[in-house]
Amino acid sequence: MKHMLFPSLAATGLLCLAAPAMAIDRPEVTLQAVAGSLGGVPMMIIEGENLDEKYGFDGTFEYLPHEGIFQNFLIGNADISMDNDLLGVAFAREEGFDITAFYPVGNLYLGIVVPGSSDAETPADLKGKKVGHFGADSGTTMFIRLIVEEMYGFDVLKEYEMSQVGPGALVSLLKEGEVEAIFNFESFVSEAMVATEGRYLLQAYKDYAEFNNGFAPWITNMVGHGPWLKENPELAYAVRDAYDEAVAMLDESGYEILRKPYIREKLGITSDEVLDVVIANGAENNYFTTDWSEAKRAAATEFLEKLAADGEVLKNVPEGMMVTLEDHVGPRP
Repeated sequence: MKHMLFPSLAATGLLCLAAPAMAIDRPEVTLQAVAGSLGGVPMMIIEGENLDEKYGFDGTFEYLPHEGIFQNFLIGNADISMDNDLLGVAFAREEGFDITAFYPVGNLYLGIVVPGSSDAETPADLKGKKVGHFGADSGTTMFIRLIVEEMYGFDVLKEYEMSQVGPGALVSLLKEGEVEAIFNFESFVSEAMVATEGRYLLQAYKDYAEFNNGFAPWITNMVGHGPWLKENPELAYAVRDAYDEAVAMLDESGYEILRKPYIREKLGITSDEVLDVVIANGAENNYFTTDWSEAKRAAATEFLEKLAADGEVLKNVPEGMMVTLEDHVGPRP
């Protein structure tokens, strides 16, 4: 009798082995985001909560250094970038790359941060002072520059004494008193606030939206290769659906989901105090969005045209920069 059990046991074992293989037979999608960037949080949730499996695809999730990540996407090493700004899309389309933004990701989770000891009340109070940033052509600096110019009527690059270092090093500069303020994005914003008992002097999304009839541009967008989107409409919709659920989880938790170890580890946050501030800032300022309405896209185009009118960084706003999946690839399959 023992020998007679072996074939059935073997068959059962083969069935057990076959079941998982069948369960993971899903189309693959490679997504990328900047390592340690808040812009990658929705992608972290998609990965950590298995939302890719829920929506019928097998995600490969790549978290890459800021330097070179856009080039990695342009040469085709990722299907979708979850962490690119519209300036990069404009530059790439001007150079002949067929890429397009098809959904929002991050509102402007950035701004001007001053230490708690600062008596500055508006950005105008920093004129003539030393201010840290990480590049005049970065999306962070360019967005802050245009917002301050519209709201306060001056050019930060001309009126501030700008000091350039990397995003992480800016926190140390502010803490050591080497600069009066910094331009930065999360989670470096929260690190700087904790290190200096600091505050936002300008919260780019909230303050500009209040000034500009409810509109502020996105700092990051979901960007895809035009041919890939058209060849894989079902997958494009699936990624968008997974993102929508990830943002819903952020909102429903009041951003407390950021405490999950898989998110905290990928963000590189080791301080409970910094994490508390990131969560509070995110919940207060609505760091992520799913609003891709025609009105928002038209306003974003107008914003980019203002940058192009300056001509120092952006020369032109190419057509086809922002699309909906419905218009670009057709109705949901």
